[in-house]
Amino acid sequence: MKSLNLQSLSLIDYPAGRESVILRRLETLENLEVELNDFVAKGYRGTVFSGFIKPSDPFTIPVKVAIKFARSDAGKEQFLLKEARILEYLEAKSVAPVIYYYDEDMIIMEYVDGFPFSFERFFSKEKLVNVIREILEKCFILDRAGVSHSELKGEKHIILTDRGVRFIDFESARFTDSPRNLLQFLGFHIIRKPERLAFLGIDRNIIKKAIGLYKENPISGFKEILGLFHI
Repeated sequence: MKSLNLQSLSLIDYPAGRESVILRRLETLENLEVELNDFVAKGYRGTVFSGFIKPSDPFTIPVKVAIKFARSDAGKEQFLLKEARILEYLEAKSVAPVIYYYDEDMIIMEYVDGFPFSFERFFSKEKLVNVIREILEKCFILDRAGVSHSELKGEKHIILTDRGVRFIDFESARFTDSPRNLLQFLGFHIIRKPERLAFLGIDRNIIKKAIGLYKENPISGFKEILGLFHI
């Protein structure tokens, strides 16, 4: 394990910092041959570190992982198990991190390397449209899978990687009969921004009509929406 200072170690069981819990979690990582690396982020229900799965031989490249530890003040609900099961369910759909291990204390998953989606990163309409189309496709996959991410109105959960768009942080995700991932993305990132509609050359009334169709017939509506994003 990387040499971490006391402050970083305490974040393994934030905010309580119980020595017995920290040692138990570190022992689990050691048994799994996972090396803890740097502190990454602190969320409402967990703290996240980066790490590596140790290779079985010296010629194999270590697998970079993200390790999410349950916060001590997150309540009695076993939220990590719920998140892990959603990630497992989505594994074959290439929209979320691959999961390697989980229990009530932690989730060990793929570290998604990339940068958050942002309109300001793109000066080329062609590149922006291609990325938006892929995001819409991934949102549609989630909707058809019956999983609501619920946080796609933000940008930090939509990551652009060398292997395409991935969504991260399914902490608030849930199974539902009426997910609105695609509508949430369109609403917060595009429809509420007249300057973005203008840059993309999309009429607000036309996209609203396509959204209405999506609500009635997702497959036909999705084709209509996707057809509006072109070069």
